[in-house]
Amino acid sequence: MENVNIKPQMTIYELGEVFFTYMKEHWEDVLNSNNRELEQLFPEYEDATYGMYLDKLIPPIWKVIKEKGYRPAEKTKQDDFIIGECLNFRNSLEKVKWGTPDHEKRVFWIVIENQYKDMIGTLLFELSHSHIKFNLPSPPRILPLEEIKREEIINKIILLQEEFS
Repeated sequence: MENVNIKPQMTIYELGEVFFTYMKEHWEDVLNSNNRELEQLFPEYEDATYGMYLDKLIPPIWKVIKEKGYRPAEKTKQDDFIIGECLNFRNSLEKVKWGTPDHEKRVFWIVIENQYKDMIGTLLFELSHSHIKFNLPSPPRILPLEEIKREEIINKIILLQEEFS
C-alpha cells in the first residue's frame, strides 16, 4: 500500500490516525465494489455479512501495521471469532439504545502492543450497520484510547456512545 507512513515508535493516536485515514479513503470503494454480493448474502447470513465486508476492507492496512511491529496485546484463543484479521468478536459491544434496527452500532476494541511488547493503548473500531438489510448508514470510525484494561475500555465505550447518541 502506497502512502501509508507507519513508524516503529508511534503513539496510539498516531497509529489511530493512519488507520482512520485508510478507512476514510477506502471504506466506500470496498463497499461499492462488493455491495451487490453482500446484499444478496445478507438474507442468509444477516450480521455475519458485515464481517465479510470487513474481511475485504481491513486486511490491507492491518498487514502494514503488523509489518511495522504492532500487534494485538491479547493472544487469540482457539474459539475466538476474528474479523478482518484483527477484530476479535469477543472484544466488542453492541447496544440497542445506541441506534435503531436500521442504524445499529457495534464497537470492537484492540489493545495494541508495539515491537517491544509495550502496550501503547487501544483502537476502537465502530461499525454502523442495519439489521433490516445490508447497509452501512455511516462510515466506520476509528478512535484511539489510552485505556488498556478491559473494564476501563468497556466503560469508555459506553460513555462515548452515550455522548454520541
